[in-house]
Amino acid sequence: MSSQTGTLNGLPLAQVNRIVSDGMGGITGSGTVVVNGVPTVIPLITATYTIDTDCNGTLSSVPAGLSQNFVIKQNGCQVFFIVTAHPAGVATISGEAVRVSK
Repeated sequence: MSSQTGTLNGLPLAQVNRIVSDGMGGITGSGTVVVNGVPTVIPLITATYTIDTDCNGTLSSVPAGLSQNFVIKQNGCQVFFIVTAHPAGVATISGEAVRVSK
């Protein structure tokens, strides 16, 4: 599960997702985003990621143009991330993901 908050093009944003990492660089999931009070269901999230030996990583998502930097907590139960590029415009978005099962 992941949650994000921040702004997109100066408008408030909140998002909640169910995501699954395959442990080999792929993520799938679904979620709901609310921008300026307008909810949108995201039926399919797909992304690729890389992780460095120091538990820092990057994620690139579909649609193209969305990227994030992240840090994984040492035991792997939590990931903290920040959006570095968003295809819809200027974004100041951060959040976290928590493992709910193995």
